[in-house]
Amino acid sequence: MNIITLSLLILIYSLVLGIIFAQVILTAPVVFKVLDNQNASLFLRKIFPRYYLLLTLLTLLALLISYLFFDTIDIYLALTAVSFSFLGYIIIPVTNASRDRGWDKLFKGLHNLSVLNTLIILLISITQVVRVSFL
Repeated sequence: MNIITLSLLILIYSLVLGIIFAQVILTAPVVFKVLDNQNASLFLRKIFPRYYLLLTLLTLLALLISYLFFDTIDIYLALTAVSFSFLGYIIIPVTNASRDRGWDKLFKGLHNLSVLNTLIILLISITQVVRVSFL
């Protein structure tokens, strides 16, 4: 295996990890402490589509590299990461609408789905960084 392709795949998954950690550790906890509810909502409605779109683009790149240079398991893991990233992106309008309409149960379910998506992408990224590092 070429060291450049190994390094590139590790870099992509590391970027995904960095984006997730920045969102979870830096952005999300600070938003509600610094901004009032209305401005926090406006900010989050701008940041989350970009967050999931960036994750989708990076995981698509990981999928392409995996398809071209790696094993079937790498393709399936990347495809799973792409699917969950894209799912996170497409549920944003419904999540926002449920929040606006006061449909708390639906909002909570969609928010939990979003958290689960991020957790799955995080676990796949960690797995791939470790796994590919030993190839």
